[in-house]
Amino acid sequence: MTRSPNPIPTPPRRRRGRSAARARQQALPARGRPRGTGGKAKELTPEEIHRIDRLLEGTRHEKRNRALFYLGLGTGMRISEIVGLEVEDVLSRGRVRNRIVLEKHSTKSKRSRTVAVSRQAVQHLQTYLKARFPTLSRASGPLFPSQKKPKQPMSSTNAILTLKRMFAAAGVASKASSHSLRRTHANTLRRNGVDLKVIQEQLGHSSLAITDRYFQVDPLEAQRAVEMLRF
Repeated sequence: MTRSPNPIPTPPRRRRGRSAARARQQALPARGRPRGTGGKAKELTPEEIHRIDRLLEGTRHEKRNRALFYLGLGTGMRISEIVGLEVEDVLSRGRVRNRIVLEKHSTKSKRSRTVAVSRQAVQHLQTYLKARFPTLSRASGPLFPSQKKPKQPMSSTNAILTLKRMFAAAGVASKASSHSLRRTHANTLRRNGVDLKVIQEQLGHSSLAITDRYFQVDPLEAQRAVEMLRF
């Protein structure tokens, strides 16, 4: 009996859409996969913040990078929201406002909101803008412009890379990310007794459940609270 030749193997079907994307993602080594940190990003300690601030002294774009850093810490805004700001969004009669109105087209939730700005962030923004513009009353354009195309805003990617370099110089790059500014802002407000609903609105979350993911419970904080109880 004549043996039939081996059949020609059928080539595997090409995956499309989400299945193909999922296959490519699974093929990447674990350390090469892009992962979102979200509310799990490292919260910066006061010592780390001061270290980053000191290391900025005398560096290129010192005033810009300090303004970017403290605006994230002092407002809790997303990086995409920060780089989307225009000078006119933060200035009023040559002075930096202590409240910024974000239009719905620039927010992740597609809802407009008003964000409070810390005094520290206001001061660093004022210093940065004074260095950029001889006359603030005529200042305009992107708040953080692109280096190659000054009429366009810095991209979120470049802002994130700028922050990563700052974290690396301070020795916290392995755990910190750009989202650390947002998480540090939220936890600092909570520890200062700010109502959770206020923090939710400041961060632009659609629910308190999302905001709750940002909080880190400190055992010492719980101990101090219990010690204050009197019945």
